[in-house]
Amino acid sequence: MLCVAAVMSGCGGGGGTPDTPATAQSTREYRSLASVHTGTVYPLSVYLPPASAGPRGSLPVIYLLDGDSWFEPLVASLESTRTRAVVVAIHTAGQRNRDFVPANSCTANGGGQAAFLAFLRNELFAFIETSFGGDPGRRLLFGHSHGGTFVLFALFAQAPGTHAFAAYLSSEASIACATDTVHGWERDYANASRRLPVRLHLSFATEGNAAANRALDAVMTGRGYEQLVYQAKGYVGTHSGIITQVLPEAVAFGLGDSR
Repeated sequence: MLCVAAVMSGCGGGGGTPDTPATAQSTREYRSLASVHTGTVYPLSVYLPPASAGPRGSLPVIYLLDGDSWFEPLVASLESTRTRAVVVAIHTAGQRNRDFVPANSCTANGGGQAAFLAFLRNELFAFIETSFGGDPGRRLLFGHSHGGTFVLFALFAQAPGTHAFAAYLSSEASIACATDTVHGWERDYANASRRLPVRLHLSFATEGNAAANRALDAVMTGRGYEQLVYQAKGYVGTHSGIITQVLPEAVAFGLGDSR
C-alpha cells in the first residue's frame, strides 16, 4: 500500500538550463510504503541517476538499510565516482532493533528479521521496479551495524537460485550480540548447500566489531563455497567512522567494479 505523494527534487544544479537540461540531472524522490508483513509504514528516499546513465530498467538498484543515516553519504559517493545506480534508502521507522536482528544480548525486541525480509521481497521490490525500474538481477543490499547483521541473515536465509540480491554488503555487523545465532545461519546454509552464487563484501572496523567479523570470515574462508565472490576487509577507524571508506569500495565490489 502506497502512502503519501511523491516529492521530487533535482540534484547537482538548478532547474535546468539550455546547457544542463533537467533530463541530464539526477533526482530524489520521497515515498512511503506500508508493509503487511511488519505492520509498519517505511519512509523511502530514492535516488535516480541522470537520464544519461541509460535506461532505468537496466540499472542496478542499491537497497540501503538505515536510510535515515546513510542516504546522503551514499549518493555523494555515487556521484563523485559517476557510478550509475538507483538507490532505495529504507528508513528505519524506529524499528531497526526489531527488523534487523534476532533476539540478542545488545537490544530488546529483536526477532523481526524474517518479516522484514518478506517485506523487501514481497512488497518493496514490486513497488520500486514498477515505479522506478531497475534490473531485478542486479540488486545490491547494504547494511551497517545491526543492518550488517540483517544482510547476513538475508544471505543465509535463501537457498541457491532464490537469492533476492546479487550482492550482499555487510558493514560492521553486530555479530557479537548474537554469535551463536549468526553462526547457526551460516552452518545451516552450509549443511544444505556448498553453492553460494552471490557476491559478499564483509567489512569491519579496527575499533569496532573486528573480532567477531574476523571469526565469521575464518569460517566463510574455510567453507570454500562454490560460485561465491567474496572479500573481507578491515578498515582503520571506529564503528561509524569507517562508513565513508566502506561505501564506495563495497558498492564497487558489489557491482563487479563496473561503473
